[in-house]
Formats: sequence, structure tokens, C-alpha cells
Amino acid sequence: MVEIDSILRNVIKKGKVVIGAKQVIKNVDSGLAKIVVAASTCPPELKNKINIDDLIEYNGNGVELGTACGKPFSIAALAVLEGDESDITALRGLSS
Repeated sequence: MVEIDSILRNVIKKGKVVIGAKQVIKNVDSGLAKIVVAASTCPPELKNKINIDDLIEYNGNGVELGTACGKPFSIAALAVLEGDESDITALRGLSS
């Protein structure tokens, strides 16, 4: 999990990310999201609404995902809208 935590911090620092179910769904539906990261505890009904091929399940709960992102709150899902292509590629590589 250390590798994904480092990549997530880098993407949040340098890129454009939205956090929260409504924002993630809105940006996936509009085609702006490049990749989505969902906590392992993300509700199944939310995951079903996130219609994107690049969905990575974070191997930790929402609090751990929030901590990995440097946020003091729980995160069910986040969408990367813009970022360094090497970071996005690295995230995609973790899903395989």
C-alpha cells in the first residue's frame, strides 16, 4: 500500500482530483475522470454508479484512503481529472 499512497499524494499535490461520491459520479459521467480510486469499504451501490473501466480498489478503508491522501477525513472514492501521466500509468498498473 505504500506505493499507492505515495502515488496518490503526488497526484493530489500536482494534479486535479475530486473527492466524494457526487463529484466522482458527475466527473465520470461527463467523461472528465481518467481514473477512480475507491476504498475497500466504498458502498457497492456507489461502485455500481461509477461507470469507468479504470476503477482501482484501494486496499484499505475510507479513513486509510483519506490519510493516504493527506486529508483528515474518510474518503469513499476519488477521481483523477488531471495529473502526471506517469502517475496515472502507475495507478493503472496497480489495478492489474
